[in-house]
Amino acid sequence: MKRRIGRILAWIGGIVVVLVAMLVVVVVFASRKDKVPNRTILTVNFEQRVVEYVPDDPIAKILSDEVLSLRDVVAGLERAAADDRVVGLVARVGQGAMGFAQIQEIRDAVLAFRKSGKPAIAFAETFGEVGPGNGGYYLASAFGARFLQPSGDVGLTGLAVEHPFVKGTLEKLGVEPRMDQRHEYKNAMNLFTETQFTDAHREATEGMVRSLYGQMVAGIAASLDRTPDDVRSIVDRGPILGPDAVSAGLVDGLGYYDEVMDIAKREAGGKATFLSLKSYLRRAGRAYDKGTTVALIYGVGQVVRGKSQYDPASGTGTMGADTVAKAFRDAVKDKDVKAIVFRIDSPGGSYVASDAIWRETIKAKQAGKPVIVTMGDVAASGGYFVAMHADHIVAQPGTVTGSIGVVGGKMLTTAFWEKFGVKWDEIHAGENARIWSSG
Repeated sequence: MKRRIGRILAWIGGIVVVLVAMLVVVVVFASRKDKVPNRTILTVNFEQRVVEYVPDDPIAKILSDEVLSLRDVVAGLERAAADDRVVGLVARVGQGAMGFAQIQEIRDAVLAFRKSGKPAIAFAETFGEVGPGNGGYYLASAFGARFLQPSGDVGLTGLAVEHPFVKGTLEKLGVEPRMDQRHEYKNAMNLFTETQFTDAHREATEGMVRSLYGQMVAGIAASLDRTPDDVRSIVDRGPILGPDAVSAGLVDGLGYYDEVMDIAKREAGGKATFLSLKSYLRRAGRAYDKGTTVALIYGVGQVVRGKSQYDPASGTGTMGADTVAKAFRDAVKDKDVKAIVFRIDSPGGSYVASDAIWRETIKAKQAGKPVIVTMGDVAASGGYFVAMHADHIVAQPGTVTGSIGVVGGKMLTTAFWEKFGVKWDEIHAGENARIWSSG
């Protein structure tokens, strides 16, 4: 028995030694910084998702190792613009799933990079394959040159919003929505209670679509040195096949990815090494690693009570009140932190959770820590509420923001169950005990 226990302990000890050795190797390799080649062309793939952030969680970081955050892109391009070793940029674009505000932040970063005099080339296999490619082309227009695969086209077709209304379906099922809103522009419940846009819902949606469309047209026109009317005329002819896109001046030429990479090398003056933007950041370091300490707190996803959650597979998560509130308290306690930047990308959610976060922004200001909010694609409802006490709020033109009210209610399902012969009975104590009952 003693021998068996001894063998088990020895076996466990051996595993521990191996694991420790592996950990040391990983740490050594992770901490080693390879050099940035003297003539480097950065590459980045904007057809892959760009997330707002990856939490400081070991598992999330491992699973999201190659995922680009918006901060990576902006900081990386700013760092590269001032780095003499970087001689150019090549980006794949076309089908990236980004919102307008994200596209605008990246466009601004690309335009700033180009001011250094370094070439920036965009390549697309297609801007929308059997579908719209507005966002992809809007991003590509910020680059100094644009190339399209010969078989591709430019799906620059304009913006459209389609909205389902399921009131009729619920009626057929015997489900009755009992809901209310405060006030008419809080239109989330219209999905269940209407058969078409209400006047207020239509007004809000039309205003948003026209604004975003105007921003896209103006941005493309400025980049192509055309008038907005010229761009609108082109959009109204879309989608546009490759040869016609060249004739219209939307792209500079047709070619495959390997041919575009050869063009990038020639523009960079011959010999050059391609390096991904993510690898460049690892080797060169970030742009803001010295100077005054500023806390960066993320509020991304639906606002919920409790802790923030993150799904590495989808790059989405929630803004947990407990997590965000603690981050504010930690920043306030840290004497080195001189200000707080609160990054918000949220459609809203729980009012009480939003209220708890809002309270921490007030306490931070009272403690002498300025709070600056920067908004992503969306900062709406509770996502705006948590921002409204900040010293400064910065949004992109394409950010959908504002707090337009609240909505709540329930579904009555008695008639639905009767269709299937299901009967419900109940016992209650208290006049309002059944207020949230579905019967």
